[in-house]
Amino acid sequence: MSTSMFWSAFLVMVVIPSAWSAVTLRQVSSVYLPHGFEFDGTPLYAMGDHGAVEQITYDARNHHIYTVGDATILNIIDIRYPSAPRVVFRQYLPGRATDIDSCGNYIAVALQAEPITRPGTVAIYEMYDPVNNDLRLIHTIQVGPLPDMLKFTKDCRKLVTCNEGEPANTESGDIVDPEGSATIIEFRSGFLANEIEPIVRTATFHKFEQHAYRYQAKGLRWLFPEVTHGPENNTGVTRFSLSQSLEPEYLAFSHNETKAYVVLQENNAIAVLDMETASFEEIYPLGSKYWGTASLDTSDEDGGINLREWPIYSMFQPDGMKSFTHRDRHYILTANEGDNKKIQIGGERFTDIVKGRDIMKDSLLGADFTSTRVKRALSDETELACTHFSTFDGKDRWNHEKFSALHAFGGRGFSVWDAEDLSLVWDSGDDAERMISNYHPDIFNSYYKESALDKDIRKNFDKTSCKKGPETEAVAIGSVGDQTVLFVANERSSTIMLYTLPDTDLISPVFQSIYWPGKLTGTWREAYESRTVGDVDPEDLRFVSSEDSPNGRPLLLVAGTVSGTVSVYEVYDDTDVTASAGLVLPGILTTYLTAIALTVYTVQ
Repeated sequence: MSTSMFWSAFLVMVVIPSAWSAVTLRQVSSVYLPHGFEFDGTPLYAMGDHGAVEQITYDARNHHIYTVGDATILNIIDIRYPSAPRVVFRQYLPGRATDIDSCGNYIAVALQAEPITRPGTVAIYEMYDPVNNDLRLIHTIQVGPLPDMLKFTKDCRKLVTCNEGEPANTESGDIVDPEGSATIIEFRSGFLANEIEPIVRTATFHKFEQHAYRYQAKGLRWLFPEVTHGPENNTGVTRFSLSQSLEPEYLAFSHNETKAYVVLQENNAIAVLDMETASFEEIYPLGSKYWGTASLDTSDEDGGINLREWPIYSMFQPDGMKSFTHRDRHYILTANEGDNKKIQIGGERFTDIVKGRDIMKDSLLGADFTSTRVKRALSDETELACTHFSTFDGKDRWNHEKFSALHAFGGRGFSVWDAEDLSLVWDSGDDAERMISNYHPDIFNSYYKESALDKDIRKNFDKTSCKKGPETEAVAIGSVGDQTVLFVANERSSTIMLYTLPDTDLISPVFQSIYWPGKLTGTWREAYESRTVGDVDPEDLRFVSSEDSPNGRPLLLVAGTVSGTVSVYEVYDDTDVTASAGLVLPGILTTYLTAIALTVYTVQ
């Protein structure tokens, strides 16, 4: 071989892997969980919204995953051998579980009441005892209505719940809308089992009532402050306070745990909770995202993927969130899923959604709305006619029955915010839809519904484009080697995106890979029964560091709500030869084969 041929081969072997390197996932295992049992103990498995699993937590000392969901079953999965997980314990819970968290030797489970407008509870258990095959309940604590999320502080001495307080109707049809709140449960020591009566304090939004209209003017979505209903000759008016409208959804602690950041998803805001005083100190409306410089698909009738720029807006409306520190600055990472609200009063239904076609049909554009392109598109089913817009946002300053700007639901991606003032630092733009369209186009803006069980998986392609697109649901953060990795789950396509944070003062996440573990062949039922459906609706992500991992490699744990799955993934940089022979070998083979091919080509 000549010197030039040698260096050609060498460059391929050395340079190409560096150019192609990316942090990505490798599926290690999946556990399919039952949503119930027959009288004889036979487990019941099914694809769909059956509540087998929604949220998970990880016990690093024993390498156990704890899972809960609507099905009222708590499962414990042993992953000491990640490729061979096994359920070692399960028990029924006294209600529907909305979340679970662990700290030290304890597990906390949030339970909603029936009906959901009544106070919920938090059940605290000692960690699973394998010797006695027991999960011992040590506390049952009343909190606010619909505790949708809970989290321990690092020392296990405080536990915070987000009490969403969603409205519901009584049997007679009357509406009950509890106030949103947060509960701080405080223990005098880290030995929770010895605690006789923890201190329980509730933070409300009452102090913001007198300034409700000022916050509304700043962009806080005060939904349905006054609803007129009933027939014309018997009109009634129902009023809802700001405290009833605000619905805490998710939380993350500040770096020193003196504050908690609480997402108000439907209200498009984040509230800051003072952990010492157990009071909300401020509410920060998050504003809107402009789509005139980024692309989105707004129609399911356009024959495929059509990412276009439109001079419209959308609200961020986060669901999952995490706080993190980067180069001594503190930030919040949010998954901007989006959500709308529906209520029923006296048999009448009210929503904050208006479709594009109805905006034109009902002449709802104000004098300040000047885009002729958008006006035409609102009547075109392949453009903006089916798009869901907010009835509460972008109102005309002269006529509040009309719009001067149009606001859709959800940010269709993820964002990074400054923890000090909640100002936007970075947003993913159109990355979510663009990356899904590039790498997994057959599941672009798709979703599962019960009526599609026996239909081809690809039939639901593009079906959520009119609504909230990919519905970015959950986030996680972890260190892989010397890199900070962001994990971002998209609910509707069931994909997970990976980004890294460069070690610079500028926050600018770099896309690494997008992962989807499912298979496109056959129907949803066939994919589920063959255990190749993937993690449909990834509702929760948990990063496990290499130090806490049973095999010494960083892991990502994923809860697929619709598939009823809990999956274990290894996180690796594909240039890291220590990751796994099974992972690196294909890349090495490709490199060497390419080098040989170049050498042969040069010789010829």
